[in-house]
Amino acid sequence: MKTEINVEYCLYGDDLNPNDITKHLELVPSLSYKKGDLVKENRIMTRLEGCWEIETGYAPSMDINDALSKLEDILTEKTDKIREIKRANKLESKLTIVIKIYDNEVPGMYFSPSTLSFIVNDLEAEMDICTYIN
Repeated sequence: MKTEINVEYCLYGDDLNPNDITKHLELVPSLSYKKGDLVKENRIMTRLEGCWEIETGYAPSMDINDALSKLEDILTEKTDKIREIKRANKLESKLTIVIKIYDNEVPGMYFSPSTLSFIVNDLEAEMDICTYIN
């Protein structure tokens, strides 16, 4: 297997309504739920906050910027709407880079000034990097 990378962008908060976000952004989320919804895997626990998430999907790559570029292509025309939705609904956002490392093939992990500006200024998101060694 080859190292794979996925990038997820999530809006989250107590008053999040996934259907409203889908309608305003005209994007179908990869994952969404409301606060209080049952966790499907558990069927006893409930969600502590709402979530609307879009992701690039796992793809073989040796550079995180390949996946970041895919996400930027999806969201670049939506950033004004995203900031508006965040402020109107008191939401937070997070960008997560998930890396599945195979055969010790660690991808390049660097951020250009334009990528950092997109994440921090345009999306107003915190960032997380998760690595899984297989």
